[in-house]
Amino acid sequence: MPDQKTILLHITKTAGGTLKTALQETPGINVEFLYGPQDLERLQAADLSPVDMIYGHSIFGVDASLDLPEARYSCFMRHPVTRTISHYYHLRNVEKGPVGDKIRESEDIDDFFARMQHWEFSDLMTKIISGIGAQPAPEGLNVFREAVKNIEARFDFIGFQEYFPLSLRRLSEHLGVEIRPARDINVGRYALNDIREETIRRIEAINRADMKLYKYCLDRFL
Repeated sequence: MPDQKTILLHITKTAGGTLKTALQETPGINVEFLYGPQDLERLQAADLSPVDMIYGHSIFGVDASLDLPEARYSCFMRHPVTRTISHYYHLRNVEKGPVGDKIRESEDIDDFFARMQHWEFSDLMTKIISGIGAQPAPEGLNVFREAVKNIEARFDFIGFQEYFPLSLRRLSEHLGVEIRPARDINVGRYALNDIREETIRRIEAINRADMKLYKYCLDRFL
């Protein structure tokens, strides 16, 4: 394992569930999972000295909340269009709370993106890696440049859902353990051909920063 602790950000619909299960079953790595405020409070009160990795839904900057200033970051990414579409269907079909209820008010995916919006469908990867999360970007902040700055300064590894086996091999080499998924990744049950071209264009338009960041990271890490 590297000397520094790793914070692996779980960006929704980037094969994170498969990776979570694989990490739970990987010997030689001590992983704590962060999936809500209770987990954060528990980790803030815990002795993290034996922990190798913190993995879960968080944003860049969580190292300050955990008093881990030397921690290094990693994450997996996915093409913004397919990530957003997969995320939409997940929330529509699985989410039982108010977000899912709101999405189910739309007739279908074309109707949703024509009339409605949700912050997790617009530049989500850039928001997480830049550290702004769900909050509005501060005036004058270029969120794309902030994300790139954080990557250059603090990220050791970025993998890609589309190249999951190769990315998992490189993550294993980086961590010095063998991570072996027990199942195939969930690629979603939807057909792009069933989605109108104008909807695809709308998704691209609200993910311009993610499109740039995804291409940048492909060039740098693939």
